[in-house]
Amino acid sequence: MKRDMNRDLKHEVDAWRAGKDRQMQGPESPLAFAGRLQLQPGHNTLGSAADDGLKLESLGLPEHVLDLYVQDVRVQLKVLVPMVALNGQPVEQAYLQPGDAVEVGPVRLVYQGGLGVTLFDRSRPTALSYRGLKYLPLDAHYRVPATFEPAAAGKTLILETTQNDTRELPFRGVLRFTLQGKALSLEGFQLGDNPDLFVIFRDATSGKETYGAGRFLWVKAPINGTAVVDFNLAWNPLCAYADGYSCPLAPPENRLSVPIPVGEAPYHH
Repeated sequence: MKRDMNRDLKHEVDAWRAGKDRQMQGPESPLAFAGRLQLQPGHNTLGSAADDGLKLESLGLPEHVLDLYVQDVRVQLKVLVPMVALNGQPVEQAYLQPGDAVEVGPVRLVYQGGLGVTLFDRSRPTALSYRGLKYLPLDAHYRVPATFEPAAAGKTLILETTQNDTRELPFRGVLRFTLQGKALSLEGFQLGDNPDLFVIFRDATSGKETYGAGRFLWVKAPINGTAVVDFNLAWNPLCAYADGYSCPLAPPENRLSVPIPVGEAPYHH
């Protein structure tokens, strides 16, 4: 039975790690992160020219590739060089919607709505030098059953972030479990439309064997008041890979006194 549990654990963790690896090599990898920018009213050209408002020194990127024209509350994409795709399809002109992705060569521009855009560039040295992530050894002792106490509907908590600002997240409830002979608890949050619990935690390994600002963890949505907390699936926030991200920090209730020597290890460029 124990051998079957360990085999199932390894299979689940291997699948999760493969998905994380695909993300790190994808078009919106944090290693390709090139910044968040605010568009200005009027013309905003993307390219390598000195007068491009969205200037990138990306490998092979021409001057004046496209223009994002802001008028009132709308952003219009106008292609100036015929090498641009919108959501994977060739385009000449279009009004952007939040979440739209504009690609030209290794550069990907994601429209966040309003005047916000995020830039990624897969030709950045940090992206090109990626050789995989590091993980601590698997240990089934850090996969534990938990009870779940739901929070009152509509409750939120304000968390500090790595950029010295704050972020408000819907508070889902408290997970209670026993680890290393100690009764522990973690607060779970809602992130986007994912039905699972989003957990932010620190532990006695933070800043040593693991990333200093803490790690994240998805806990599958509780069923009948119970859940499984698997720290082998702990992962680093985006700010572990690139400056410029604002990541929520663990609330005081999620700063564990025990070591959690499993999950993702620090990333070294």
